Amino acid sequence: MFLQSFKPNTQGRDFVIGDLHGMYDLLMEKLESVEFNYDKDRCFSCGDLIDRGPDSAKCISLIHQPWFFPARGNHEDTLIRVAREKPTEVLDNWVANGGEWHLDLSDNEMKSFADQLDQLPYLIEVELSNDRHIAICHAQFPLNHWAPDKIEGNVELTEQMQWRRDKVQTLDKSVVQGIDEIYCGHTIVAEPVTLGNTHFIDTGAYASEVLTLLKLY
Repeated sequence: MFLQSFKPNTQGRDFVIGDLHGMYDLLMEKLESVEFNYDKDRCFSCGDLIDRGPDSAKCISLIHQPWFFPARGNHEDTLIRVAREKPTEVLDNWVANGGEWHLDLSDNEMKSFADQLDQLPYLIEVELSNDRHIAICHAQFPLNHWAPDKIEGNVELTEQMQWRRDKVQTLDKSVVQGIDEIYCGHTIVAEPVTLGNTHFIDTGAYASEVLTLLKLY
């Protein structure tokens, strides 16, 4: 799936989190702090559920919860590629960047995780009850206007959406036309940064123990 779209949540609240990176217990603490209602509220994620923190497998299990909706991060894409292709250079880089937990898994377990993560969308669109539309992707939205159909099937643009950091690194304040707000992770910031109508919310939870969770309005 490339794009997953959601209608307004008429029963509860919507939240979005930055990169989780195996910090399952920290997410549970954050949800408790906002009195998250698991029957009515929704939690969206900018991706990178796995690696670096202690509970990657438990974080993968979240995708089966009816209240949790993550976008696909570059770490998810890396697991899928390693499980299916086993490229040596990708494997070595992944282990060096927090993927060593997978060394205790069997090939079948890895393939199962890959199949589960392969169901995640690269891009999420959420309609809010006030007619605002927000988008969620992992690294940055690669166009200056909202046109998901121009990204789907385009390997270069999809890779940019997974890996690029230049918008936040250059403090690019340009506005993406056609969408109200975009939420991204990938690049660690000391606190959430807003540039134009894009919010970068990866506060490095695995190292800082600060997981950003924001209510969507």
